[in-house]
This record gives sequence, C-alpha cells and structure tokens, in this order.
Amino acid sequence: MEASASTRQVRKLTLWTVQSAGAWAKLKQDGALRADARRILRYYRGAYDWMSQEMERRLGYRPSKGALPLWAWYQWNGATCRRPDLRCSGHVPRDERCVRIEFDISERFVLLSDFDLWHYVLNYWYLPKSLKDDEAFEAELARHGLSSYKARPLQDQAYHGRITESWKRIFDIDWADRTMAIARPRAEKAIQASLWVLRRDQVKDVRFFRAR
Repeated sequence: MEASASTRQVRKLTLWTVQSAGAWAKLKQDGALRADARRILRYYRGAYDWMSQEMERRLGYRPSKGALPLWAWYQWNGATCRRPDLRCSGHVPRDERCVRIEFDISERFVLLSDFDLWHYVLNYWYLPKSLKDDEAFEAELARHGLSSYKARPLQDQAYHGRITESWKRIFDIDWADRTMAIARPRAEKAIQASLWVLRRDQVKDVRFFRAR
C-alpha cells in the first residue's frame, strides 16, 4: 500500500543558485536571502506575480504580500548535469563577480518547473499541448481579431484565462509532447526551482567566479 500524502517522507533537495557577490554578503550578514523586486524588469513583473500566486497556492503560504520568487536550479542541463557549469556563459551579465551557492532544502518549500516552458509565461504565450493545439488556438484568436503578441494581457478575459491556465503545464516536469517539439523528456530538461527564502544554515558550498 502506498503511503498517504500525510505520512510520505518529505525529501530534502540539493539546489544551486547563482547570485551576485553582494547577495552572498547580504545572506551572510542577515542570515537569509529573499528576492529583490528592484532587480526585476518591469516587462517580466506580470510573470513573476503569476509564479508567486502559484507558489502560494501550491506551497500553501506566502511570507508577505509582496514576496517574489527566489530562483535556483534543480537540474541545470539534464539529469547528468544538474549543477550549473561555471565555465559556461549566460548565468549573469559578463564580467560580474558572482557566486554559485549549493544548498539543501525541504521539498515542502520549493516549487519545481520546466525552465524552457517558463519562457511561455515570461512572453505571455499560450503553452500548447501540441503543435496542432498551438495552430488551432492562434487561428481562433485571429478569427476574433485578437493577438497575444500585440496586446498583453488580452482584454478578453476568457482568452486571457485560457492562456494563463495553459501555463500550469510548466509544473508537470514529467510531461513531454509526443513530438518533443514543445517539451522534452524529464531527463533532458532544465528544471528550475522557486522558493521564498534561502537561509544561511542551508548552505553547503560556495564557489566564487567571474561571469563569462
């Protein structure tokens, strides 16, 4: 017999977050690190707010009304390369002095999602189940004189709701569409983690580097 949700053992996850040297200094000084809303581009604020709402709903709490996600990696480049490779570019702006922090945290405080599919949320795109579904949705919008590329968010609440509801597929990290044109198998995915706070006593390892 399978264990119930209430008796199932809670796992600890090993995650990695790439932060500025200043963020690491703040974590050491304050004992905790939270997302800084001032560092979020206005264009992406709607996506961050949506993720915050999903975290509140799925994790069961939100520490404050204005709390936003702090990002980490569960699986950076597939199952065989989970830890971010500091020799690669793209982690942060070039030449910035940064730090990769490895830490352990209970899965109860983390929401995992597909990093590549997260870009549908960032760009206000409909996340289709298949290429056929994508074509059908775009054709339906066009028949009503609508475009999610020209108006963000759509004023039509029915279509806006269908777009935002489609984004929930990013949390099914085992999902891959049949042709893998949209979502790849779990072993090949980049899987991100969002959390409310990182605490100093959760840290296992710290590596400084200069971004390439």
